[in-house]
Amino acid sequence: MVSCFPDMYSQILMPTDRSAAARFFRVLGDPTRLQILELLGDGERTVSELVGAVAQPQPRISTHLACLRHCGFVETERRGKEVVYRLALGGLDGILDRAFDTMSPVAKRLATCTRIGPDWV
Repeated sequence: MVSCFPDMYSQILMPTDRSAAARFFRVLGDPTRLQILELLGDGERTVSELVGAVAQPQPRISTHLACLRHCGFVETERRGKEVVYRLALGGLDGILDRAFDTMSPVAKRLATCTRIGPDWV
């Protein structure tokens, strides 16, 4: 699993830095986080709404949301007792749409790819 909480202040990443781009895509590399981002692309949601939609335990959703918030993908707003999450990056939903369109021709190969793992990343 990718840690979203490394000591990121130990180095400053430039927007054109390949390692920054790799970190960006590693955050997107988790199916649950992708699903959360897709749902938030349709509008704001609370943790309980996301738990119901993603069908994962609340602690797991909260961990993914903490990662996405820490990395700047989502932002929050407290409304009474609830915290509402929304996308913080403009254009993120377009990036996700483009990724799905781009991978479509190789989807079958991706489904059978067994060599993607920590040793390849």
